[in-house]
Amino acid sequence: MGTHVTDTTYGQWRTGLRALAHVFGLRFNHDKVFEAVLAFGFPTFQREYRKLRESPEGRRLLEDKPDLMALLGDGDYLATLPPGSLGAAYRDFLRMHRLDAGVFDAADVIQPIVERNGWDPDFGYMIHRGTVLHDVFHVLGGYGPDLGGEIGNLGFTHGQLGNCRTTAVFGVIACAIVGGGSWQRKRQYWNEAVDRGRAARILMAAPYEELLGRPLSEVRELLQVAPASTAHPDGHFYSPWQLPVGGDADPFEPWDYEATLMRADGVDDRIPASGPTTG
Repeated sequence: MGTHVTDTTYGQWRTGLRALAHVFGLRFNHDKVFEAVLAFGFPTFQREYRKLRESPEGRRLLEDKPDLMALLGDGDYLATLPPGSLGAAYRDFLRMHRLDAGVFDAADVIQPIVERNGWDPDFGYMIHRGTVLHDVFHVLGGYGPDLGGEIGNLGFTHGQLGNCRTTAVFGVIACAIVGGGSWQRKRQYWNEAVDRGRAARILMAAPYEELLGRPLSEVRELLQVAPASTAHPDGHFYSPWQLPVGGDADPFEPWDYEATLMRADGVDDRIPASGPTTG
């Protein structure tokens, strides 16, 4: 297993700022998002790589290199998983919002950057797996794909990664521009999500290939992801606001997989007029 990660001449801030300018330029550039993410967060990714190599679970992951994307992108496989499982929840997340598995294409976006900088293949594998886990984190946290949910997921990821420039930069930008709530409400939601991510186990090393068929609640407990009702006592922050670059697409609807399951089982999940109860 290699230890070389990067050429020390990699211009993190220069590359990140140049990519960020393209992200919010005259035409939104999805691929440049990844370059900005990688450049600003590079010291964090180096640290996470070292943590993986130093843990038994991480070493096994880097040695075996399981293809999580192959499972998450297999709709037929996901359809066989029991209702309430992590994989079924992931499938519901994608189908309800008409999304594709994965965030950035490995061959066209990720691998060229890894090869151009001469980085270790194990490091490249970790980067790719991390991008695949973005939507898995959405599901683990119950964060919708709307921009309010993205604030929560960014905060959750920031808590996992520690002092990460990427999530810090994009978190501030999101809280500043996303509509639907006050700055105080958005920052509160962000901070709650950070605490939730920080308290969880190291999620990068988790064997998701083995967890997809297990109940979502069980997976959350195993990975020490606090219940949403505990982590976010005021509820999830939802925003119908959209960036003015996506055409006329309808905004994402709020996503609550547990409520969907309850309705499918014929359980009325509406809050009674007297207000919510605790238990």
